[in-house]
Amino acid sequence: MRNNPYPDEPHVQQHADALPRGERMEDLPMRPPAPQVQQSPLATDVTPDVDSEETRHEEALTVRYAIGKLNDFIQWFIAVLEVTLAIRFILKLIGADPNNLFAGFLYALTDIILFPFSTIVRSASIHPPYQAFEWSTLIAMAIYALVFWAIGRFLRILISSPEEPSN
Repeated sequence: MRNNPYPDEPHVQQHADALPRGERMEDLPMRPPAPQVQQSPLATDVTPDVDSEETRHEEALTVRYAIGKLNDFIQWFIAVLEVTLAIRFILKLIGADPNNLFAGFLYALTDIILFPFSTIVRSASIHPPYQAFEWSTLIAMAIYALVFWAIGRFLRILISSPEEPSN
């Protein structure tokens, strides 16, 4: 084995065979244990139960905050969804041309959302080719509002404290 000309370099590792003869790891003196640090009297007043109780309370507040934010997001989402569907309903009712850039984009976007309700009821045609009273859009608005209301109510139940029973 080659001798290392730069023994102080940290990236070069020496093998156990590189130790001088007769000196092995077992022969090296033991390092004394680290001295024990005395805790102050104030530190002993805090019991581990109180610390873990505070930690659990902080975690509960964090979970409650996250669920509350999720509920806020759901309320925002349903508001945007309902407004978008209402605009579609009005545009279809007044006969907006689907070849128009805005109307075409809105129809394409909401067609995905309205797919489960597309054949539930036929749309009454008022003045062909574009004017229609879309019952399916109104039904979808009602169903989506109920579903998201139920989800929001469930999330609110998760983060609220139990109500007192009434006698």
